[in-house]
Amino acid sequence: MVEEVIKKIIQIEEEAQSIINEAMQEKERKEKEHEDKIHNLHETIINNAHHKVEQIKEREFEEVNEKKMAMEKECQDRLNRIQENADQKVDQWVDELVNRVLD
Repeated sequence: MVEEVIKKIIQIEEEAQSIINEAMQEKERKEKEHEDKIHNLHETIINNAHHKVEQIKEREFEEVNEKKMAMEKECQDRLNRIQENADQKVDQWVDELVNRVLD
């Protein structure tokens, strides 16, 4: 009878150890699962941040490009007006210059 009690105690100890081992494995699995989720979340946040930075850079580039094009158009318009004015008055200026030289 003492042997049976000892065997039963050993059996209970082995079952308890098995339960503890399973619990430890489950704990490690859950920790790994949480680490993976944290890593994936971190990667998602980093990727979203990079995407947002690219969007901002593109928007800023478009704004700068639009301003540049507007300035170029304004300069070209001014040059065209100056050229038109010069074309219209060239004969007058030549006549005035000749008159001044001859007078």
